[in-house]
Amino acid sequence: MYNSDERALIWLNSFSFSAPKKNHLINNFMSPAELVEDFNECKDIICSVLNEKNFLIMRDVCNDIYIDKLISDMADKHVKAVTMYSDDYPTILSDTLSEDTPIVLYYIGNIELFDSNCFAIVGNRRITRYGRDVTEKFARELTLHGFTIVSGMARGVDSVAHTECLKHDGNTIAVLGTGLDIVYPSENRELYRSIAKSCLVISEYPLGTPPTSYNFPHRNRIITALSRGVLVTEAGMKSGSMISANLAIDQGKDLFVVPGSIFSEQSLGCNALIKNNTNTFMVTTVNDILEKYDIRKRDEVVNAIQLDFIEQSIVKELENGKLHFEEILSKSNLEVSALFMTLTGLEVSKVIRKIPGNFYELQPN
Repeated sequence: MYNSDERALIWLNSFSFSAPKKNHLINNFMSPAELVEDFNECKDIICSVLNEKNFLIMRDVCNDIYIDKLISDMADKHVKAVTMYSDDYPTILSDTLSEDTPIVLYYIGNIELFDSNCFAIVGNRRITRYGRDVTEKFARELTLHGFTIVSGMARGVDSVAHTECLKHDGNTIAVLGTGLDIVYPSENRELYRSIAKSCLVISEYPLGTPPTSYNFPHRNRIITALSRGVLVTEAGMKSGSMISANLAIDQGKDLFVVPGSIFSEQSLGCNALIKNNTNTFMVTTVNDILEKYDIRKRDEVVNAIQLDFIEQSIVKELENGKLHFEEILSKSNLEVSALFMTLTGLEVSKVIRKIPGNFYELQPN
């Protein structure tokens, strides 16, 4: 399944030193396969890049038995690998990241999504109601315009972006900061399964790699490098998404930022990006992004929902703001069961939505 160069890279990537060191080491040989074949005779070259301790560790497992075990473990967990020497490796990564290019990407799902119209959405892990609304809106509309949403499957903005994309039968890529056999955060297990089943989950980290404080900001370079543009929907000053924003600027990517309230700590990062970076595009609608790429706005898909008199009256009341179930009950003069059925129907039709506290409001456009 894997040729000699690919096997060598899978072997090399099983060690934890950095991508630049791995790339530097490879560049000292005619091919990755030569590194493995001539390993014992090349101690001086290898130690000049790494050190003698690492050389000895690697020497002990520089054999086909070890490599076969790595590949077998991947197969047992339905994980495949694409390497820098594979035909289907995304060249946008090597073109963008240069010496920091991951030499191997482990994946589950549809690898053809690397060639799709990728667009990153990032933001706070501690998402606010405003951040959720904004992320849902942009993720939904970008999905409907054919973009593949790329994010990191973290709590908050990442999870909302992936979920909204899947709700609208779109394509999404999750870039993990762990091995593909470790779901982090654990509450995203079902989201992980959904993305892996119909889209694509990737990681540069070998199986068994746990979550660490270094891995997550470092994997962000892959999220931004894969993407045509990067959208920050909500970010505090110390948010990890600020790292992604700066990476996008350094990589020459288009950086789009949604402004937030000056009173919200969770929006201070977004507002600072808009204020301090001339290369940042402030956006308030998806049109601001589409116009940058000369994409015509999709005609609004309006469901032919025929609202009866009661439904129309409830919608009219909610135009003035959210209402508690009891307030709607009082205004409508319906029985509890009848009102519940009516509200449920409006929810299913995405005319209204239920929010915490048994309140209802109109579905944001």
